[in-house]
Amino acid sequence: MRPRLPHPSAGAAMAEFTVIALPLLFLGFATFEACRWMLTRQAAGYALFEAARVGTVTGADPSVMVQAFERALAPALGVGARPDPTALARAMQERLRAWSAAHGLRMARIEQLSPASASFQDFSVARHGSAGPRELDYDYQRLHHDTVYLSRYRGGIGPRSGQTLFDANTLVLRLTYLHAPYLPGMRTLLRSLANASETDDYVKQARAAGLLVIRREIAMPMQSAAREHGRNRDLLGP
Repeated sequence: MRPRLPHPSAGAAMAEFTVIALPLLFLGFATFEACRWMLTRQAAGYALFEAARVGTVTGADPSVMVQAFERALAPALGVGARPDPTALARAMQERLRAWSAAHGLRMARIEQLSPASASFQDFSVARHGSAGPRELDYDYQRLHHDTVYLSRYRGGIGPRSGQTLFDANTLVLRLTYLHAPYLPGMRTLLRSLANASETDDYVKQARAAGLLVIRREIAMPMQSAAREHGRNRDLLGP
């Protein structure tokens, strides 16, 4: 009995299936990565909001803001709930260290843009009997702006900070968050798109490593007098 030969159209059908399936498969992977990126961006934005919210009522205390940021970010990183805050902080630190070891960079950087050191130079107030950090002029801002700073500075704008009293009493945080795609091909694509003219070393290294850079910024009026701390610029550095 002669063996049955494949129908001539079988090879053509297989070729057609391959031509159609490969783009669909790539589209599916791209959609998956886009959804992960959107969820990560939302989680990072929420964590930054929590950091700013806590910062406005604690005098812009860097350590408290970092704790709030990490606590809000924990569910997105797969760190389960812990009844003990110390245990949760320890678990988050382990998770962040593991990420840094895998990618060679810190996962996130938070910069405090305002109030900055120049803000305290222009708008700090003396606290009698206090040898602690400088404090911003917080109480009766409208009255002090109209009666003190309009006569002291042209337009009420401090010469060092370029801010008004109201601007200085606004907490502004900027987050740079790094997201690692699952697909190796996606990271290769991101490396090829890296901008050689990038001046931010942290961002430049991240893009060279094939990581997606998520940037978020938030501004909130202070609800307490801001105090000058040693890390008024980078709260969570690389």
